[in-house]
Amino acid sequence: MIVVRMKILVCLALLLSLVVSYPVMAEDKPVESVVAKVGNVSVTELDVQREMQKLIPLQVSYHSGMSPEKLTEIRETAIQTMIERAYKIQYAIDEEIAVDSATLENKWQNFLKKNEAAVKSAAPDKLSKQRAHMYLNLLAKKAEQAAVEDHVNISEEAVNAYYNENKESYSQPKLYTASQVFVRVNPSSNKQELEVLTQRAEDLLKRAQQGEEFYNLAYYESDDRSKFVGGSLGSFHAGQTVAEFDAALDEMEAGEISGLVRTMYGYHIIKLDDMSPARKLTMEEASLGIVNLLKKMAREELTAEWMQQNHDKYELQRFDK
Repeated sequence: MIVVRMKILVCLALLLSLVVSYPVMAEDKPVESVVAKVGNVSVTELDVQREMQKLIPLQVSYHSGMSPEKLTEIRETAIQTMIERAYKIQYAIDEEIAVDSATLENKWQNFLKKNEAAVKSAAPDKLSKQRAHMYLNLLAKKAEQAAVEDHVNISEEAVNAYYNENKESYSQPKLYTASQVFVRVNPSSNKQELEVLTQRAEDLLKRAQQGEEFYNLAYYESDDRSKFVGGSLGSFHAGQTVAEFDAALDEMEAGEISGLVRTMYGYHIIKLDDMSPARKLTMEEASLGIVNLLKKMAREELTAEWMQQNHDKYELQRFDK
């Protein structure tokens, strides 16, 4: 165990030293300079610059297009993110957590493939420091996995209890299966054009009401892509269509054909093929969503507790203020 621990610590020490020594300058600050330190883990200027690049919109130049105040805000956010990562890395060191070589190598090969052009012109020392940075990111994630994710367990009793306490929240609105004949109306149509389209829609409505096969009517006359499947819109819940369409469906019975329904898109002649009434979801139907919700809540609580313990345990030093 002592030998294993020594190997892990030596490996991490080497990686940390690599990250600290990257020889580039930006904003008059050497990237090897230490901005903050958590325990024995340093947050360097390079760490901060990398994180800032994730936060600054791609279309905005690093040196222009953004106020100094905004850049300062982004920089502080980046520093805080890197400090949180440093807490996790320090925890990993103390708990003898390490990333296996196969995981790192797989991640590294994917990186090389995605950045093939840039990699060809990069100096070897730059690549080694990028690999070290990648390792530390993976290490922070593995620490979080061990401290948080591995302890997120939701029991069947907890799912049942949550469902019973929140039954009213788990309901399914009406489910419609419908078809339509659609007459498109361009919003820019003049009065004369609108009269022609309205007359066409009324004629199609008469044909539908007189018993003409709805599938064929939609196939040959409808102005949208649903015509190719006889006007079928499939199944959808109440509230998923525009208000006028939804209101018409709410007044219909299965098998009924509507009157003309005008929306911002044009005229709709709707056939309600089937309708399932609104109902409460059973516990079995709601369980997957409940499990995911309870996991999210547990994860957030455990993460907050874990990070607070790290904050209490490890000293934080800031060197940029």
